[in-house]
Amino acid sequence: MIESGYLRALVLSLAAWLSLYLIFTWTIDPYGVSPIRLELPRINALKPKRTDIDRILKPYEVWRYQPRTIFLGTSRANHSLDPSILDGTRFAPAYNAAIPGGASMKMHAAYLEQYLRLDHDLRTVIVELFLPHMVGGPTPTWADFIGNTVSLFASANTLWDSLVTLAYNAVSGRPIHQIERAGYFYHPNRPDPQTLFERFPGYIWSSAVHQPDRATFDQAAFDGALEIIQIARANNLELIFVIGPSHPYPDYYYDVIGAWGVIGEWLTKLSAVATVYSFSQPNDWVDEPISPHMTYWYDTFHYSLAMGRGMLRSLAGVPTPGLPDNFMERLTPQRVASHIERRRAAVRRWAEANPSLVAQFEEARRKWLAAERTPH
Repeated sequence: MIESGYLRALVLSLAAWLSLYLIFTWTIDPYGVSPIRLELPRINALKPKRTDIDRILKPYEVWRYQPRTIFLGTSRANHSLDPSILDGTRFAPAYNAAIPGGASMKMHAAYLEQYLRLDHDLRTVIVELFLPHMVGGPTPTWADFIGNTVSLFASANTLWDSLVTLAYNAVSGRPIHQIERAGYFYHPNRPDPQTLFERFPGYIWSSAVHQPDRATFDQAAFDGALEIIQIARANNLELIFVIGPSHPYPDYYYDVIGAWGVIGEWLTKLSAVATVYSFSQPNDWVDEPISPHMTYWYDTFHYSLAMGRGMLRSLAGVPTPGLPDNFMERLTPQRVASHIERRRAAVRRWAEANPSLVAQFEEARRKWLAAERTPH
């Protein structure tokens, strides 16, 4: 027989260790989810482990913060849209629920349904429209939410990440990239944008991009957008689709593979049934010349927080000095053809002005096509 004193000592010991675990992990708070909400310089202010956990973190924070507005999108929206810009507007409080890494329209629809279950104050959804990422993706479930939430608070990883967070703050203390409390991704030490632009041909003409020489209308992806529209209407949500800025370099890629017809078809069909705003028309911000120090672009696809600030203030109707006259445009089926033609003309002007970049792009394309034709 086990003596009662032994059992009592065991229970007290386990309770003491659990208490120490919770006090330590909730104080260090490696993921920024602790109910204590302490932020101590050189101890836990910087959170190197609050990154690459969007799928786990964001449903929990939508439930925790109960925002009125959420953003759905890819890494472009994730990196560039700071919800605090909307403070004091009808959209506040807002939260950036965009998830990088191949987020699709079907995935957005599934997350929107989950967020509606978690957030009773949700009134507006802003959905990024990024054509290259309109592909399939995993579907979140209620069980995922429960399991992921538990892992944020009580797991071996949480203890280890708390130790890493404490060590980083104590030893380094230098600003580091992390998901900010409003959900957007902050990166204080981004590399030279010109170098990243120069790598674009090698990336786009590689196995990292699925069938980069073809452009076809993805009906399944469009059905995902229609599902988002149906969910929004059924729940009386304001729904806004946003076409983020597109630098002339990726637009040149769309031109080369003959994607304008597909883009036009998407925009014509979608703008007939939903509100669509474009920030991709040619102007001084979108067409910023490539250089080592750029104001509006981090790399070929990701626009900057400065660009995102202009976008959110425009959506909220807040006057912003210095914005290009055509910075934001409402698209309708009747305006799509003109929109496409302006972008196509701007791309061809850009190509004439940047022959060295075009040459690099065409060389990478030639090598990729040659490799595709070679029997394996």
